[in-house]
Amino acid sequence: MYFLKHRVVAGIALAVLFLVSGCGTAVHMTGTWKTQQAPAQGYHKILVASLSSNLGAKQTIETDVAAALQKKGVEAGRSLDMFPPNFDPKNEVSRNEMAQKIRAAGYTAVLTTSLINKESETRYVPGSMMYAPYPAYGWYGSFWGYYGYMYGSLYSPGYYTTDKTYFLESNLYDLNKDGVLIWSGQSETVNPNSLASFGKAFAKTLTDAIQNAGLLDQR
Repeated sequence: MYFLKHRVVAGIALAVLFLVSGCGTAVHMTGTWKTQQAPAQGYHKILVASLSSNLGAKQTIETDVAAALQKKGVEAGRSLDMFPPNFDPKNEVSRNEMAQKIRAAGYTAVLTTSLINKESETRYVPGSMMYAPYPAYGWYGSFWGYYGYMYGSLYSPGYYTTDKTYFLESNLYDLNKDGVLIWSGQSETVNPNSLASFGKAFAKTLTDAIQNAGLLDQR
């Protein structure tokens, strides 16, 4: 009975492990800041701009964050739909043209996101014995019973794995106040499952944080 109980416990632990590993990407806000000059009514029309040279990542983040804002009753758009491919933010003429275009579209705030750091840490995962189901008593009391039991077991050898942690910074700027910084937040993500799962998890966490700060005019 002692060994049978251990096998049941091991099976439950393994099932929990699979459930956890199958969950989506987790994103946590590690810190936020809000200026005292933030408007009481918040913002209703926000432009989302992902500051990344990776076009695929930029498109995913901007699309998911804009969609998350829209679900909260806020009008949101993507910088990809506003800025031309050759836009140079360091060029004053191009920058002024884009500023006029953004104002003409009615945006009152810009929400930027950028990757500020990435850390990698290698760790050792020890091996373990995982048992296959064996629905019978008395298996330990005889050679063939024990042989059959151990034959159905599987040893998982230890291995090294690398954990990757991503830190993103998000800033909300007020376009009616010459682009002054209103809110800033930093998020942390460990081993994202995929860009798609990260985008949705990040968008929800980010927009929830901005909403909790009272900066969304949901009307």
